[in-house]
Amino acid sequence: MTERQEQSPTLRVGLLQTAPVFGAVEENLARIADLHNRLGPVDLSVTPELSVNGYGFAPPAQTALFTGDDPRLATLVSAGIAVGFAEKNADGLPWNSYLLSDPLTGTRHLQRKLFPVSYAPWNEHLTFQGGAELMTADCQSARIATAICNDMWHPAVPWLAAQGGAEVLFVPVASLEGSDPARIRRTWEVILEHAAVLLQCYVVFVNRCGTDDGTRFWGGSRVVGPDGSILAQLGDEPGAAVAELDLASLRRLREDVPLLAESRTGFLADAFGIGRSLERK
Repeated sequence: MTERQEQSPTLRVGLLQTAPVFGAVEENLARIADLHNRLGPVDLSVTPELSVNGYGFAPPAQTALFTGDDPRLATLVSAGIAVGFAEKNADGLPWNSYLLSDPLTGTRHLQRKLFPVSYAPWNEHLTFQGGAELMTADCQSARIATAICNDMWHPAVPWLAAQGGAEVLFVPVASLEGSDPARIRRTWEVILEHAAVLLQCYVVFVNRCGTDDGTRFWGGSRVVGPDGSILAQLGDEPGAAVAELDLASLRRLREDVPLLAESRTGFLADAFGIGRSLERK
């Protein structure tokens, strides 16, 4: 941790809103790198769900599957760029995964999508294996977690991330416009603001844009503060933005209004018949 981070901890995050093309892996990687290089100094840059593979409503080709240590990903990840990709699984369907690394320590954070969408037009459960664990990790001066798209539609996921200490919640998505673009945008606004305010965290939402397989994605990437304010926002075209997250202020808020600390996890465990308290890692 640098002297500046010790005195006033912050995390400077870059949003990289891209329009990946399904199956065009090399081109997608090049576009991510180019957009990041035009961003300026940041601690970490984030890209959308499946930013490397694209979202084609079809299984990715075997040649387009990656392992977490694939050198094509390592070049970006080691530079502090978080990427979404189809991860090879020797035991079955691939995972819809998201990988980032702390450029200062090299500590890696790999999250697999917990809830692949099980209904049309997505039907991700036919293409991807669901992840089995929600991870939190230290990244520079912050504690972070990742909830991939549909995982945010399951309220227990962001709550568990916050209970695990997450101060910054990364939300990479591939959200399409559908038949009612205004409704889907408003729904996401509610989800993001609800998580930021009630879980007292920064929510970094990065959606893709452009079209893939004839479907239009609406972008709208943004960073939401713990008071519900928008710290940075993008439109519906490829682009980049930067937000500086004030972690010292966030920690004071959690001390003054200890919503997370007063959670009765034992009560919840009993309600679900678990018979024991949930443990905070």
